[in-house]
Amino acid sequence: MTNLTLSFIIQDYGRTSRYFFCVALLGTLLASTSIRAQQLPPQLFSGMEGYTFLPDGTPVPIWGYGWVSDGFITLPAPLLTYTEGESVNLNFTNPSPESHTIHLHGLDVDQANDGVPGTSFLVTTGEEATYSFNANHPGTFLYHCHVTTTLHLTMGMYGMVLITRPDFTLHDGGPSYAQDIPLLFSDIEVATNLDPVGSYPFHEIRPDIFMINGKSGSQLEAPEHIIYFEPGQPLALRLGSMAYSRIVCQFPPELNATCYMSDGRPIPDPFEPTTLEIYPGERFTVLIDPDPNWDGTLPCEFWSMVDETLESVEDIYIRDAMLGVPTPTATNGIGYPNPTRDHIAWDNAQEIEVWNAFGVKLPAVQFENGILEVSEWTAGTYVARIDGGRAVRFVVTE
Repeated sequence: MTNLTLSFIIQDYGRTSRYFFCVALLGTLLASTSIRAQQLPPQLFSGMEGYTFLPDGTPVPIWGYGWVSDGFITLPAPLLTYTEGESVNLNFTNPSPESHTIHLHGLDVDQANDGVPGTSFLVTTGEEATYSFNANHPGTFLYHCHVTTTLHLTMGMYGMVLITRPDFTLHDGGPSYAQDIPLLFSDIEVATNLDPVGSYPFHEIRPDIFMINGKSGSQLEAPEHIIYFEPGQPLALRLGSMAYSRIVCQFPPELNATCYMSDGRPIPDPFEPTTLEIYPGERFTVLIDPDPNWDGTLPCEFWSMVDETLESVEDIYIRDAMLGVPTPTATNGIGYPNPTRDHIAWDNAQEIEVWNAFGVKLPAVQFENGILEVSEWTAGTYVARIDGGRAVRFVVTE
């Protein structure tokens, strides 16, 4: 099997939402490829012949996991999403030349399904297995290979697990939100990935590439990687670390951040972080509801666990989606009815362009005789440019 590795930011969480969230996949030497929803039944495979690409285009070898249906491994591994109360059977096949496991980090699973070789089982070359558990607790979790753990992890064999509630609340009695934003911190030492056999001893590994969802530096600045928000619709930042480094997130006050969960459990006393430390293996869930028109960054510091030096600062870019569309003008031609569920009309209008609340222009709309059909649209705020001139805002209701 030939494995093409794509580094990515998750776009599809396998759930239906009332709100769009524009987080695009990162490009590779081929083209941007959408992360597919989990297959039923889902089956992961392990690979040891992948590559990730540095900001300057340099390829770096990685090991990892991917969906059998896709045929390539990714850095980080595919996001696993489940619903609270779901009975999960995660199928895994290993065509690679070494044994691997899937350790479900932080999840309440029995010992046999925990993925630690000494107390669970190995999946040897050419074999497959199923990990079974009940997704009883909503929260943010991780998974990784637990064979020669330090090496297999630093080579890229890790990913994130989300267990969510269908009512879009963080937990029973918890706050509601509009969308999940998985953010997985990690790092690599390029020399180790180039020569994994000669990487011992592990305590001498010193990371030199610092990543968020497998990307770093200028890669995170690309417009398609920006987190777009709609004011008043909180986003759940699912923060987790597989890094050798200590992560310190610096929350600007404009994000109006509140931390509600730690390591997959509700915090008794939620707090508003200005800084948040995340050690290897830790997870936090933080809701943000940024100020309208905010366009800034969430700086994430990577500190050495050996000598406490600041190694890197990687930025998460967050922007009000309406900044990417024409500014609505005060005009009598606002359209009617507004809000609407079925259609909206502009008398004598000939042409129309429409953007959703996250700055994405809709490629094709049904517009005839001045009437825009919206009955199948997602509820939310939209901006229309009428006849190449005025821009007006309208609302589609549920």
